[in-house]
Amino acid sequence: MANTPTYSTILHCIYDESTESGSIGRGSHYSVFRVPEWFDVTGQPVKQALQHDFAVIWDEDHDTRIIPVLENLYFAGLLYPLQFVGERKGGITAILAAKHCFANSQKDFENYKAKFEKIAGEVDGDWWSTEFGMFDKALVDGNPHQTDLIGLIADREKKVDTYIRNIDNLWSIGSWRQMRTKISNDPPEII
Repeated sequence: MANTPTYSTILHCIYDESTESGSIGRGSHYSVFRVPEWFDVTGQPVKQALQHDFAVIWDEDHDTRIIPVLENLYFAGLLYPLQFVGERKGGITAILAAKHCFANSQKDFENYKAKFEKIAGEVDGDWWSTEFGMFDKALVDGNPHQTDLIGLIADREKKVDTYIRNIDNLWSIGSWRQMRTKISNDPPEII
């Protein structure tokens, strides 16, 4: 966590790759951000703030104009189901927790997406189109389950899934009931 850049006074960067690391997509690399969250992954209010970690998947230009979009989404109370977000060619790919996608009615989910798209649509004169996918940590018989990474990274589907799962394995992306600390050996309880 030391020596990470300050992209935002709201979104705390806990890990940062400033340039491509490895060979996936068009210069893909990532940063992990942390915020306190007052909604569980399904959108229900919680009494005590959760810790919410999500990853930004950058392409080769590392376009930080996505940060104000994420801040606006946070202030609107819409960041809670976000697991991964990609910025690529002036567009946003929002990968939401599969649990959120299935826990709400189709109407509620469409309303969530419409609010997200409206907020992300124009920020500081920049227009962002949005695509939505989903991510489930679980594997069924070793295969992704309820996961659709729809263009998050321009590469083979299996390679992208492996990359995203490796980020999740390293950082336990999602919302947690307890704040994790360096001295705690107890695994956090995921929501």
